[in-house]
Amino acid sequence: MMRELFKIQNYRLFLINMGLLGMAVSLTAPFLVIFMTETHGMSTSAYGVFMATAAVGSFLMNTVIGRKSDNLAFDRKYLIISALVMMIIAYGSYLVIGNVWLLALSYIIFAALGAPAMPQLYASARESINAYRSNMAVMANTVLRSMFSFGFLFGPLIGSVLIGIYGFNGLFTGTVIMFILVLVLSILIQPAQKRVAPQSAANIRDHEEKKAPNILKTPALLLPFVAFTMLHVGQWMYLLNMPLYVTNFLGEQERGVGILSSLCAGLEVPFMIFMGYVAGKVSSKSLLIIGAFLGSLFFLSIGIFNDFTAMVIGQLPLAIFLAVLLGLGISYFQDLLPDFPGYASTLFANAMIIGQLLGNLLGGIASDVVGLEYSFFIAGAFVFTAFILFFFTQSEIRKGEV
Repeated sequence: MMRELFKIQNYRLFLINMGLLGMAVSLTAPFLVIFMTETHGMSTSAYGVFMATAAVGSFLMNTVIGRKSDNLAFDRKYLIISALVMMIIAYGSYLVIGNVWLLALSYIIFAALGAPAMPQLYASARESINAYRSNMAVMANTVLRSMFSFGFLFGPLIGSVLIGIYGFNGLFTGTVIMFILVLVLSILIQPAQKRVAPQSAANIRDHEEKKAPNILKTPALLLPFVAFTMLHVGQWMYLLNMPLYVTNFLGEQERGVGILSSLCAGLEVPFMIFMGYVAGKVSSKSLLIIGAFLGSLFFLSIGIFNDFTAMVIGQLPLAIFLAVLLGLGISYFQDLLPDFPGYASTLFANAMIIGQLLGNLLGGIASDVVGLEYSFFIAGAFVFTAFILFFFTQSEIRKGEV
């Protein structure tokens, strides 16, 4: 099957781009909270508000672009290119703006404008996949997402090296260079030859041509959307507080943050590929339930053990949780809306963005009010709630049953 994937138009480019994009994001992600709190003096709560505001902007931009992107009169790659330019400016702001408030404003604006880059890249890939063989979508998307995690394997390690040698300026310069590489490669994407979709009338697919369904009026979309959002709330609460928990509470060096991030990403890759193989044999509902349960156990264990070694061991269930969440999530929504790959990808991206917004807000507040070590209990509660919600989703939702 892997050989078949490389026959998909542009698939090699998509793989490389996803790997580089993962590296670009992960170079900075684990260390940004340290930079903003220690270099610019932000409190954890203020940083949470900062990231939440950026998430609101990203959500709004994704929503507007997502609903329009499937009816474009021009190639989708130009959306991707424009968004990547915005991301370059967003991370370049850390190099040229010294005032913390102007820096925050610049990042929020340009990161929001750059937010459609990833969902539109997924949508472009889905168009190429559908043009070749649509029944390969789950496996193809899972391998793409595993490449994003593969980038996370090296990003935090490279980021810690850059900080050690060149400081934070070296970190942000490396991030900008990675985004530039993705931009250059995106220019080479060729438009997919679109197939004429077969006429079918299966519940959720019953909508007017080229008019995406309203999520608030479509329970089969709304329930998993809420559940995915809660999973991301737990994940982002962890991502926000983990670096400070490791360095300030456990007393580890900054490289400990890089070790955890890279170890998890390295474990995610084989698990994601495995999920792609078993997705056709085991229902997405079952995999999501297992993943959510393991994720909730990990987050709860952090506050119970308060030990770095336990966190290292816990990267195994965390990796399974993230492999299911990030590896199957995009296909989950795309299979619900096969005629709207852009809108479906945006739903998945917006669940992550809303989760990021709430996770950063609640994570910052929780660490200030109840303490870093107890904030992970709240993260675990959100993930466990999602675990329960998935029992009420449709078993064969990928096939359009509602």
